[in-house]
Amino acid sequence: MTSLSAPSHNRVHRIGFLLFLGLLAVLLQPFFRWAFLNASWSGDAETCRAGAGACWASIRLRLEFLIYGFYPTDLRWRPFTGLIIQGIALVSIWGVPSICKSLSRSYLAVLVAFVLSFWVLAGDGMLLINVPSRLWTGFSLTVLLAFGGFVLAFPLGVLLAFGRRFGNDYVAAICGCYIEVMRALPSVVTMFAILVIAPYLLPAAIGENVFLRILLGFVLAMSAFYAEALRGAFLTFDNGQIEAAQSLGLKRLSIHCRIILPQVVILSFPALMNINLMVFKDTVLILTYGYYELLGAANASVNTQEWSSFAMEMFLVVYLVFLGSGMLISTVGRRIEESLRRV
Repeated sequence: MTSLSAPSHNRVHRIGFLLFLGLLAVLLQPFFRWAFLNASWSGDAETCRAGAGACWASIRLRLEFLIYGFYPTDLRWRPFTGLIIQGIALVSIWGVPSICKSLSRSYLAVLVAFVLSFWVLAGDGMLLINVPSRLWTGFSLTVLLAFGGFVLAFPLGVLLAFGRRFGNDYVAAICGCYIEVMRALPSVVTMFAILVIAPYLLPAAIGENVFLRILLGFVLAMSAFYAEALRGAFLTFDNGQIEAAQSLGLKRLSIHCRIILPQVVILSFPALMNINLMVFKDTVLILTYGYYELLGAANASVNTQEWSSFAMEMFLVVYLVFLGSGMLISTVGRRIEESLRRV
């Protein structure tokens, strides 16, 4: 039996691809008519009900609520500024070689973006008036919680992983038990437990701030997944490097920070990026507690008599926002990984 030549093989692939595109066009034709040809791009709810397609006017009219939620109208420049700061951090990591080639600088960029964004939204009572955390809603809350989840959960996961690998028997047992319990429990359960008990155990500055309580539960849950991803890299790490560093007189902290940690992070980077995506997607869990992030704001928008008939459009936009944000996170992650492997 003779095999197909290379040109014939490529021609078969092209024909198959064209047939797939044709089939896809036929299947998506009703959606295309609904989403574009017959869609209502302006007007009110009555105009949309009179039409035969999608009501994108509902998105335009509720766009500010999707982004800012219940944040005071005259202060919405503050969550907008927070989003700009976080966007600049991601762009700088992706486009500035001196940042994307350094793990510490990449982390520092995200840390600074989170701290500045938190300060802008919360206020300090002097330069910026305080805004209660219960008003932090919409997409601006989703991004802030995702940045905070990574900034705080990742270093905690690093400590747990090092404690489990290099700690004494007691420290290793405690870290291992914590990791297994947090991975076994649903994240929403951990967040609920912290939300309930934090006011009784923590200072008022944290216990009375709903965002910080939710963030704390989120961090405690996610840190276990970071620790487990790093554990897999520890299994492939060459202990001979540690012995060589000790023979040169390096202290234990320097060995861990300068030799072990960079290599372990690089080895586990694909797994860590998967967890970063999970952190971003799991921000929707706070809807369980009546805290409106992007999905919650969309749900509140369609739970009205005026716009209840157009939930499909609203949740399609939410899906596209999460898809685009996830692709951006993946792109930045691949950029960092490629830069680190060239070093």
